[in-house]
Amino acid sequence: MLKLWNVEAKLGKYERAKEWAEQGRAAFKALQGTEAARQAARASAWVAIVLRAEGRKSEAVDWAEQALAEAEAADDPEATGEACFVMGVAFSELGKPEAQQFMQRSLEAFERSGNLVRQAGVLSDLGVISRSEGRWDDALSFYERARDAALKIGSTVNAALARINAAEVLTDRGEWTEAETLLLEALRVCKASQYRSYLACCLWLLGRVSLRVGRLDEALNRLEEAKANYLEVGAENEVPPIDARIAECRLAMGNPDGALELVRGMLGRASESNGMARVVPLLERIQGHALLQRGDLWSARDALEASLEAARERRDPFEAALTMLSLIELDRLEGVEPTLEMVNESRSLLANFKVRAVAPVPLPPK
Repeated sequence: MLKLWNVEAKLGKYERAKEWAEQGRAAFKALQGTEAARQAARASAWVAIVLRAEGRKSEAVDWAEQALAEAEAADDPEATGEACFVMGVAFSELGKPEAQQFMQRSLEAFERSGNLVRQAGVLSDLGVISRSEGRWDDALSFYERARDAALKIGSTVNAALARINAAEVLTDRGEWTEAETLLLEALRVCKASQYRSYLACCLWLLGRVSLRVGRLDEALNRLEEAKANYLEVGAENEVPPIDARIAECRLAMGNPDGALELVRGMLGRASESNGMARVVPLLERIQGHALLQRGDLWSARDALEASLEAARERRDPFEAALTMLSLIELDRLEGVEPTLEMVNESRSLLANFKVRAVAPVPLPPK
């Protein structure tokens, strides 16, 4: 049953995978002995992994906490590593500071068990957490370590994931040619392996690159394909960032009304449970840009200020910096001198992230 869980999870059939893990756990719970307790703890952790993959973060954390208690009682580093991994990823996505310590604890547990495969994966996720906390150079370092570790054990899929993660940092830094090179390399592996969640992530980032360099039809096609792959594996909570970029595509194509329709619908449904809360800063900024294009400067300022507030609440300095640039352009458009504090803060943040280029603020037609 647990081997079937592994197969179904890799194929992206998350509900079926969860059923196998729960059945395996029930079977082991009915048995006596240390090994049965260890296997039951691992099954609990694997339920948590699937729930996290589906975007059901609160349920995933509940299962992970249960798995961690079972793992510690059974003295099983494998289950400890998996449970701490889920908690680290979930807390990172929820913007909680405990994320780093749980992921570090996961790595130590897998080092204790000698699981080289999971060590490679956790190194990659330490990179994800570092990126989310604004330590982008640390993130790139973890991704490179993860790739090296994956290649040493022949895990080409996890090596490709490390490339995808590194490309996300390069995309945000404005190094779009370099990012696309890494993503096209990873795309071949993702397609060949049929690992659909990785394929979806790769296509999403390729769509963002296409958007930034002005290949708008290509961007929209890549984003729609990424969305279809996430929906196929039941990962609906991964779709909001893609829909936000689709709205941005509509705006770049000269359709501010279409962008507003999509963005406002998403903002009306925003919550942590459906994955939309984390993209509120981006959604509000796109709304502000669409209103700018329509010449509604007053409402545009309201949306941009809401974006900045949301970014600061979520402790996302990069999104905050991008929104500050938009507010600065709006000030200049209205003939107002931007505050020196905001100009200096935005410049400082972008310099710290080593950003080479950003997308221009879409101003209203003259």
